[in-house]
Amino acid sequence: MIHLRQATKADIDSLREVGCETYREHFSAIWSPAGMQSFLDQDFSASALSHSLEATERHVWLIAADSCGKSVGFAKVNWSTPTPITGVLGAELQKIYLLKSAAGHGYGKQFLQFICEQAQSRGETLLWLDVLKTNLNARGFYEAFGFNQIGEIPFKTDLAEIGMVVMGLALKQRQAVK
Repeated sequence: MIHLRQATKADIDSLREVGCETYREHFSAIWSPAGMQSFLDQDFSASALSHSLEATERHVWLIAADSCGKSVGFAKVNWSTPTPITGVLGAELQKIYLLKSAAGHGYGKQFLQFICEQAQSRGETLLWLDVLKTNLNARGFYEAFGFNQIGEIPFKTDLAEIGMVVMGLALKQRQAVK
């Protein structure tokens, strides 16, 4: 079972550690070592995380912990953000990563379901994300969850131009209780 909660400033060190580890595990092949370090320094610096954690009206950071309380993943969701292709507003799943050691336990599906519920409770009608065109495993995971491809956008690292696939999931809104 995975335990999910909203991150706070007290979680900065954990977010930095898990963020850097998951990015290295999943994306070291598409960056040079210097390019990867530059990206991590920018996205996961204590000051960047602190600033981002303060803006709770615009987005939320979530921490995933295993049954022993060890942080095994994180997510960042931006509320009411326009999709890059259609401009339709929805909750953007900007980041969702689990350590490779946490794979195969059903955590990804639990995490994504939790995010859908959070988005629905805020009145969002769409959850969208972008994923590397070359990341067929992730694309398959999102498709199995119900996401559909919206289109493609450019993305490049310091080594290559790869491109991203934008995917969306229509969220069912709860009916008012009578």
